[in-house]
Amino acid sequence: MSLKTGLQRIVLVTGANKGLGFEVVKKLAQKSSSNTNPVIFLGSRDLKRGQEALHQLGSPPNVHLLQLDTSSEKSVTHAINEFKQKTNDQLDVIINNAGILPKDDSVQAARETLATNYYGIKIVNEHLIPLLRDNGRVVNVASQIGSIILMCMSKDLQNKYTSSTLTTKQLDRLVEDFLSALEFNNLKKAGYPDDLHYLAYGISKAALIALTRVQARQYSDGKNIFMYSVCPGFCNTDINKHAPGTRSPELGADSILYAVNTPNDKLENGAFYFDGKKLPEICVNKAKIEGLIKLTEYLRAST
Repeated sequence: MSLKTGLQRIVLVTGANKGLGFEVVKKLAQKSSSNTNPVIFLGSRDLKRGQEALHQLGSPPNVHLLQLDTSSEKSVTHAINEFKQKTNDQLDVIINNAGILPKDDSVQAARETLATNYYGIKIVNEHLIPLLRDNGRVVNVASQIGSIILMCMSKDLQNKYTSSTLTTKQLDRLVEDFLSALEFNNLKKAGYPDDLHYLAYGISKAALIALTRVQARQYSDGKNIFMYSVCPGFCNTDINKHAPGTRSPELGADSILYAVNTPNDKLENGAFYFDGKKLPEICVNKAKIEGLIKLTEYLRAST
């Protein structure tokens, strides 16, 4: 059964049953007026947890649950078919918030992380971007950890990840090369740091920042579609194990929603933002490497 959406803005938020995604949905639902209520799809990998999140929100009539596991192409295909039936193939905003932290430094954990944080988002975008109406936008939730990891890579890899002519096929190859280097204990020779825990998470976010730029260029020739990657900051959420020194998920959600609500002529298509400020793809603050090392050590000790 399709929903009556009219001229309402239709928004999909993945990974929205808790943490940042939940706060984004909550803020979208709270800020809407009676005449302009957006239709919001709360994406959740686990159906029961999604239902609990919907109940926690008070089950607003304009928020709908969509079971979606971005690490599974089968789940993505099923969810997208359901979404298309309910919205008559219409969409205005995609917020790719779903993401995981690797459980350890193994190759298997790295593959699982990249399946969700990079490949899953790429597949979701490839299926849903054609549904975006004029002036639609895609917001990919990345992290400054990606730009810090880029700073730690070889100059050759930095040039490849930030190339203005980079394609999705070339980016996929870079990600596969990383996994191969990790599997054969060849990270340093391949140009990657070999002394950081949870390296796959940083690679997934560096790849996502690059993917945003590549897809922004790829889809700019058709409809007016805009794509941004956003860092929500180091927030007090499960993925960060509620570490000390974090900021509230509400502030992280505000950083994401800045890229959702700011007029497109005030933003640069394909760029990377944090709290409304454009960030470089490669971090230039070397002191942040120390902070990253301390964070990964804390996270590892907390598992």
